[in-house]
Amino acid sequence: SLHVEHAAVALAAGRRVLVEKPLGLAGDDLSPLLAPAVADRVAVAFNLRFHRPLVRLAEVAASAAVGRISSVALWFGSWLPDWRPGTDYRAGYSARAALGGGVLHDAIHELDVLLWLVGDGDYRVRGAVVDRLGPLEIDVEDTVAAVLQGPGGVCATIRLDYLSRRYRRGVEVIGEHGAVRLDWARSVLEVEDADGVRTEPAGDPVDRSYERQASAFLEWVAGGPALPVGAALGARSVALVAAIRAAAA
Repeated sequence: SLHVEHAAVALAAGRRVLVEKPLGLAGDDLSPLLAPAVADRVAVAFNLRFHRPLVRLAEVAASAAVGRISSVALWFGSWLPDWRPGTDYRAGYSARAALGGGVLHDAIHELDVLLWLVGDGDYRVRGAVVDRLGPLEIDVEDTVAAVLQGPGGVCATIRLDYLSRRYRRGVEVIGEHGAVRLDWARSVLEVEDADGVRTEPAGDPVDRSYERQASAFLEWVAGGPALPVGAALGARSVALVAAIRAAAA
């Protein structure tokens, strides 16, 4: 809930800033981070852009093996009380609206992956559910289901929850020639076409993505290339959060 405020202070000091995702909350005024004078000094910490299995999936999705994309499915689920062992989940930011909680903001990675795979174009939310359906003692949503239509008419489905008792996450991209699928639980990437299914191991620990992101940030500070998600693109995923909430209202 303080990302915009804190980042603005760092920008005022003339620094380059890596803002933890999300860039801000749906409804926040993001203009202090998007102004032309400062936007090129803002990056958003979508560490999954550095997760090698996802990088591989994006490569395959953009290749002739898949062809023109028709649909994308993204899903995430995990039992919130298990996230931070030894702590009371009810006191954490995830459980509290005043702190910016809710699975839609928490799992905004999936919206950024959608932008990565399909592009930063126009999206329409065709339908959505954003609700608290489980037994958790929280004042935010624990379940999200949304159908979006993106650039080129691509259909995207998003399913997020705090309720799955075992961690689950995945991405599936379907195109005119084939499909590619990443299943985190099985640590496997599958490439499917008319001739069958080829599998690749996808067991790279997600912890490594944080390390790669940190290295990339230090390189950027030293004058190297920018990180994959800057202020404008980070604002796009926040706008999708707002659009999904509006469609569910």
